[in-house]
Amino acid sequence: MRVTPYSLFLILSAFLLSCSGELNDAGRSGLVGRVKSFKEIRCDPTRSNDKWVAGEPLTNDYRVVHFDRDGNFVESFSMGTNGDTLGRSTCVRENGEMVEEIFYTRLWLNPKESRLYQTSKTLLERVSEDQVNYEVWKGDQRASEGANFYDGKGRLIMQVQVHGGQEEAMHYIYDKHLLMENYKENMSGQRTATQLYEYDNFDKHGNWKLMLIYADTERIVPVLAINREIEYY
Repeated sequence: MRVTPYSLFLILSAFLLSCSGELNDAGRSGLVGRVKSFKEIRCDPTRSNDKWVAGEPLTNDYRVVHFDRDGNFVESFSMGTNGDTLGRSTCVRENGEMVEEIFYTRLWLNPKESRLYQTSKTLLERVSEDQVNYEVWKGDQRASEGANFYDGKGRLIMQVQVHGGQEEAMHYIYDKHLLMENYKENMSGQRTATQLYEYDNFDKHGNWKLMLIYADTERIVPVLAINREIEYY
């Protein structure tokens, strides 16, 4: 059974939560150079000339993320292949620090009329140099809470999530500026939901254009290929 890890896009969004450290938001998400935006398409991994490549798109949408000239996150979009904006996220900053991220989804009122409405927001509060607490709100209900922990470069290394009184932690492991592995750990220390990453087709700035995601440590068959296009300032 093929598993498409949509959690990847939640992970990448988490990297954009502003924090202290030597990297800007683009750098914390693994990007090198003056990146203006990137577009990511989820594809079916396909073998070609004895290597894995991105095959046909798996969905009728793709993701676009924008940064300002200082490398700070501005907004992201989920776009349909017909040009419709299916979802959007933006942020609020205070003194350069991200304190809120707001998420919108398109609601179809009838076949000809639709609008974007707010589905949730994440409130952020820094408690130390390496920790930012967060709360996820849906309307007037708090859906979850937790804390993000960062390394000296400002990269997310652990996210603690609390849902219904149950706590679990997502761990993130890097090699230089690239995410290589993430996994989930429950309160009893059991490790699950491992994802491993490989990269190919680097551009002249050193940014990957192909990511392969594996759902087991054998790395035999990837479950997802991400095709990425980058625009620079």
